[in-house]
Formats: sequence, structure tokens, C-alpha cells
Amino acid sequence: MLKLLPISARLSGRRAIQPSSSLFGRPLTLCASSSTAAAATASSAANQNANNTHFSIKLPTAAALVSASLLTGYCVGSIHSEQITEIQKDRALPKGERGCCSCDEEGSKEVEEIKFTEAQSQLSAKLQKIVGKGHVHDGLNESSSTGKFLKGARLGHGKALCIVQPGTLQQAIQCLQAIVDAGCIVVPQGSNTGLTGGSVPRNNTEDTRLSVVLSMKRLDAHFPIDDGKRVVCLAGVGISTLASSISNWFPDRESHSILGSTFLNPTTAAGVAFGSGGTLLRKGPARTDRALYCKVSRNKWGENVVEVVNTLGIEGLQDSDFQDHSGEDPVQKLDIYANDVRQGYRRTMAKSSKSGLQIKASDTDYQNKVCQYTKDVSRHNSDTTGEDCNRSEGKVLILATVHDTFQAPSKKRMFWVSFPDMEATAAFRREVCLDNPTDLPISCEYLDRDSVDIIDRSGRIATYLIRYLGTGDIMGYLWNVKTAIGELPFSWAPLFCDKFLHTFNNWVPEAIPSKFLDKGREYDHNCMVAVGEFGDGTMDRFMERMDSFIKKYNDKALANQSSEGGKMITFVEADSPADVTALNAFRFVAALAFKTYVIGEDLQGISVDYGLPKNYEQVPPLVDSAIKPVKRMRYSHFGCNVIHEDIAYALGVDTHKEHVAFKHAVDQIGGKLPAEHGHGTEYNAPQDTQKRWMNMDPLNVMNPGIGGLSYLPKYGQK
Repeated sequence: MLKLLPISARLSGRRAIQPSSSLFGRPLTLCASSSTAAAATASSAANQNANNTHFSIKLPTAAALVSASLLTGYCVGSIHSEQITEIQKDRALPKGERGCCSCDEEGSKEVEEIKFTEAQSQLSAKLQKIVGKGHVHDGLNESSSTGKFLKGARLGHGKALCIVQPGTLQQAIQCLQAIVDAGCIVVPQGSNTGLTGGSVPRNNTEDTRLSVVLSMKRLDAHFPIDDGKRVVCLAGVGISTLASSISNWFPDRESHSILGSTFLNPTTAAGVAFGSGGTLLRKGPARTDRALYCKVSRNKWGENVVEVVNTLGIEGLQDSDFQDHSGEDPVQKLDIYANDVRQGYRRTMAKSSKSGLQIKASDTDYQNKVCQYTKDVSRHNSDTTGEDCNRSEGKVLILATVHDTFQAPSKKRMFWVSFPDMEATAAFRREVCLDNPTDLPISCEYLDRDSVDIIDRSGRIATYLIRYLGTGDIMGYLWNVKTAIGELPFSWAPLFCDKFLHTFNNWVPEAIPSKFLDKGREYDHNCMVAVGEFGDGTMDRFMERMDSFIKKYNDKALANQSSEGGKMITFVEADSPADVTALNAFRFVAALAFKTYVIGEDLQGISVDYGLPKNYEQVPPLVDSAIKPVKRMRYSHFGCNVIHEDIAYALGVDTHKEHVAFKHAVDQIGGKLPAEHGHGTEYNAPQDTQKRWMNMDPLNVMNPGIGGLSYLPKYGQK
């Protein structure tokens, strides 16, 4: 363990200049406006074009005309929107967003109200000396270039004294020291794709300390060790970037996260900090005990101490490899190595130390745990096991992590399986998917009928974009365009893109082949199951179990024609890589599609992320007093029983009340909230989780207020 008191810079002369932009901003916060004029204009234009047989308009021209009509309708509607604004001011979107511009009051603290200490007045200049002037940004006056750091993907919006983007590990440590010495609090940030408000500043709290956003995205170097069996990631590496690199370096290996939210390219460090992931049933959630991270404490002389904890377990980078007062340390050496890798220099591949090989770099027990049919939850964000970096939610500053890579299957098959009832669906999960730890499928993703309907109604364009553009820089650029439109100084701007996507959704073809979509529309319960061969007969054994289960169930259904309409289990195989890509994209735009649907249909909605006991096989009931929702969209990582539920309500419903009631209902049946999105400012953590965080950060200078903790210095304790 390396302790750094006041930090002296030991910067290598080989430091690289790296890109400083974060690829992704956030989905849009709702502001009230009228869609009536826009809808009428678009409908009128479409009908006129359809009835006119004397001329034709090319599709791009038609799209441009309708877009202009939609825009004009919004502008006209916004002029007369006072009454509608009043009606919609309490309209809620998923994860707590409000329907009126006043929802951002927490970020509206006036600059002139803030009083700076001398250290705070000098902080920006001090940080500029550390990282360079171009990598420190004003966080008090929000602009189109800084909004992506200050406003959460779905929840949270605040101001910061500044935003700093270190380019080396040493710079990150020096910035951390300077920030806490100036009496400010630290908000660590990756790609800012979190959904529960924990990665952006919060202002309207009892704490008067100023925030500084410490963005780690420039720290994007990553490299393999141990002949590709593991990989080292600095804190800013995106999971999509990592997946692509591993595939190129070692075609027979995979990184942890190759499905799910990869199109948003969240960072590997954020995955560890939240304990997120789990789409890939054989790998489990993001977790590693091999890391380099910082903790902040105070010594007996009242000095802030930045403590660097090193459990990387890499030969030549262990604390024991360096003599005291030698002028070298693991941070400096890792910076030099990462800098060389980033610039394309060939370096001898590093190896794990003997002690490092004994430390977990993934959740190695997960396959056994997930198959145990008990009342326990497979995974959740309040889990207190493992090294402090795991599920730390910003209470420590993660600098670098080591992760296992995984054997890639030699061949894959994917099926869309539809079930007539939840009982049959749960039996399939228990008897086929989770029969034993060795033969687990690659993934098993559940979609109910409402999910299929909503994704098809509002997610076709997003599905096609991911299918054909992938998850790289182009998608990042388009996301930034969407964000920039939402930042325009018009009341309709935050709604425009989702209204546009919803309006023109049905102009494009269905995003997945009809052989899948027809089953999804017909059946209430559907699973997308991917199975692979790993050299030991896994695929053949899985297929035998699946064939036997379906035959047994369908034979019984045929014999008992009184069962639910005589429906039987059906399955359709994805015949090509294009089918597989389409299905994966369709599943993982679900959350985006729900928001577009809610805005497009003039509804409001809530989102809940929870894990159910492994032996719980029902749909959690709504409380007796609950208002009937317009749509109840349930999609899940079915193997581990982790559910994402998006519920749409009519305007005027008290969604906060419904949200609280539903969370209570999940808790009553033994569920855990949240399961993978993090507590942030939306969920209160259990006491043992809160105590763990308080031990990590006794001064409460790292991401105060998460999980229901106090915002005050030292948590309000004397």
C-alpha cells in the first residue's frame, strides 16, 4: 500500500496527448410542450401525399418536409403552451425525470451566490498546471460542451466549480489531492451513462461544499497480460472498445461485456464500481479484486492523505518491487507502460505475479451460485463482498483494474422461444438453462409482450442504427447530436428527438424478421436464448435438454386441449449472423424505446431495476391500490432473475407514489433494489452497505449523498 501525503509530480517525459472528449452525453430531460400541432401537421402532410396521384416525392425530400412541419408545429405549439405546461409540469419520465423545465432547479444555483475560499479561487489554475489548460472546464456556467458532464443520463443535474480530465494516473492522483485540499468534494465520472444520478453534481442539498467533476475518460489505455488470459484497463476504457480490442488481439478470447449497454460504451471502471453486467450468464457481473485505486483520509496533523491501494498483482508493479525513497513507484511505472502502449510501442507482455494469480479478476463462483435454487438473489448492488473498488459507487477513485478474459465459443446458436404462461417460462429457466453450472447458455434474455410491442413501436430506428453502425464512434457522434438538440434554448428541444423517432418509427421496416416478431406479438412470454460450444459438448447437451423439455410440455398441452387456448411452446432459430445481430440490438434498445414511446404517446413512466430471489417464478404483483398502468414493460436477464421494469401511466397519475409502492412490493417478496444500475441518489442502500462506504471514505469527500447517505462532511458526525 503506497501512501502519498502532499504529492510531488514525477511526470514522465513520454506522456501522450490523448483525446479528451467523452463520447456520450445523455437522454433528454423532459420539458413541457405541445405535440398536437406537430402531429396534425405531420398527419396532414402524409395524407396529402398519399392521395395525390399526379406527382411523387423522393423519400429524403418527404422526410425533410415532414421534419420541417414537425419542427414548425412544435414552435407554434410552444408559443401557446402555458396551459399545457401547467398540466405537464409534474409529468415524470423513467428514473425520476420531471416533465417541466423546473425539473432542473437543483442545477440552477446562481454563480453570484457562491463564495469561494482562496484555495477554491485558485483551484482551476492549479488543476490546469497539472493537466493542461484544455482539460479543465468551467462547471458553473453550463454550455453545450460541458452539459454532458453536469447532467445525468436520466437523473441528476448540477453545477461544479470545474471539470478536470487527467491524462495520466499521476495527474489523476495530483488532481484528487488538489481538489480535497481546496475543501471541495469529488464526483468521479466515466462516460456519464449512469441512470440513477450518482455520477453528476448535486446542488440542492444541506452540504455547501463545491463539487469538482473528475472525469477519467482520457485514461483509455488497455493491454493484455498472461498471454491474453487477462487484460489491464485504465479507468477510462469503454467496454465496447475493450471488447473490440480483445477480439482483434485474441480471436479465441472474449472480454467480460460484449452485450448489453455496450452501444453506450460505459467504462470498465464504472462496471466495477456498480457491479453491473450479467447479460452473459457464464461470466457473472463485473467484479475484480485486482485494482489500483485511491482513498482519502486525514492524518493526526489535519492533512488530507491520498492513499493509493495497489492489488493489481502484476510482476514489476507490486509495492514490494520498489524501495522506499527510490523515486519510483507502481503508478509512475504503469503510466510509462500505458503511454508506450497508447503510442504503439512494442513492450514485452506483462505477467501476473504468483500472489496476483490468487486474487480474483472476475466472479469465478458465479456459475455455481446462479444454479442454486434458493431464496437468495443472484446479484445486487448492495453486495458488500470483495475489494473496496467493487460496488464502491464513487467512494474510492478507481485508476486501473485487471480483468479475466473468457474462452470464446467455437460455434453459437440462438433461439427465440415463446411460452403460453409464466409457469412454463420459469420451468424452462430452471430445468433447461440452469440445470448445471457446466452447461449454462451464453445468455437468456426475457421479453414480455408489452416489451416487444413498445420496442417495435418506438425502437426500430435505434435498432437499425446499432445493427448497421455498430457501437463505435458513429453511434457516439449521433448520440452527441441528439444531446446537442436537447440543449437548444427552446421549450420543445428536449422532446424533439424522441418525438421525431416515435413519429417516423413506422416509416421504416420492422427491425427483426417477422418469424420472431410475430411470435412476440402472439405470446406473453418470450426468451432469446444463445448457446455456445466450448469444446466439451455443452451445446449438444443443452439442445437435448431443450428438445426434451419442449416435447414434454407440448405433448401434455395436446393431451389437455382445455389448457390456455391449446397454445404450445414454440421456438424459432436465428439462421444467420444478421438475425443474431438484429435480435441483440432489438433487446438492448428496450430502455431507449420506452422513453421514446412515453414521450411520443404523451404518457409518463417509471423505471425500476431489481433482482428477485432465484426461486421466485412469478410476475411481482402490483399493490391492490395501484393505478392500472397503460403498459407494463418487463425485460430481464432471465437466468439470474434480474428484472428491468418500465411502467407507463397516463398523465395526472402520481408516479412517485406508484414508484414507492412498487419498490415496497419487490422488497416484500425478498427482492433487492437496485440490481445493477447503482443506488445513486434514487435508492437507499442497506445499513451494512452504507457502513462499508463510510469506512472507504470517512471524510465524505468522495461522491457524497449516494445510497441515502448524508451529504455533510464526515456524514454530519462531529
